[in-house]
Amino acid sequence: MMGAEGNLPYAATRVQARHGQRVDELTWRRIETSPRLGQYFEAVRGSPLAPWVASIDPAHDVHAMERTLRSEWRKYVRLVASWHPREWQAWVDWWSWLPALLLLSRLARPEPVPAWMLADPLCGPIALGGPSERAAALEATLLRPLAAAVRGEVSIGAAWLAEAARRVPRVDAQTRESLKALLRLQARATEPTRPSARIPLLRLFRAAAGSAIASGCHLALLSLELERLRGGLVVRRLFEAASSEAA
Repeated sequence: MMGAEGNLPYAATRVQARHGQRVDELTWRRIETSPRLGQYFEAVRGSPLAPWVASIDPAHDVHAMERTLRSEWRKYVRLVASWHPREWQAWVDWWSWLPALLLLSRLARPEPVPAWMLADPLCGPIALGGPSERAAALEATLLRPLAAAVRGEVSIGAAWLAEAARRVPRVDAQTRESLKALLRLQARATEPTRPSARIPLLRLFRAAAGSAIASGCHLALLSLELERLRGGLVVRRLFEAASSEAA
């Protein structure tokens, strides 16, 4: 699947280094004191989050910004997957679709999708027709495990989790239990009405050091940061757009 094959010690070293570059809460607070989009961008560019916004034009609309963030996320996850031995790469690579789940869940609605979704490179080609046509189109892509969610048979999160579990290579019983714990935490992390999964994920990351489970924890934690960044960009961009229209 990937063009290169790594090994777990190498992957663990790289993941630990990237984990150490995560933004601490003090830096987040400094960034989030910026009320204007331009100021927010400058603060982000002066932090470890800079690579995530390097390809974003502040003049673009929110949909373009979100598309860029999803694209950068997929690139990053595929890089992380390439550090791992081949038997783990499909499992790690599946995390690349996390930020797209909310978007894909809209395909289960019977009404036509908005124009901005048709312009999306991921959803556009599969968004025509109703849910049954969209699910059929999805079956012909790498995201076919999510087709059941578009048909309304399961939630999009449950479909993602089921495929993540299916991609786990043969492991010992203890590792499998740790993987189940990670996926439970990931399910919690994607549900806004439940308690934060951040602290349990950090604990599991430390407990699973040196394993692919730690890589999953790293990606789960990073996805929370990416969502926080996305929210900061979107809120400020929409506020400025509304202010311009009102002027």
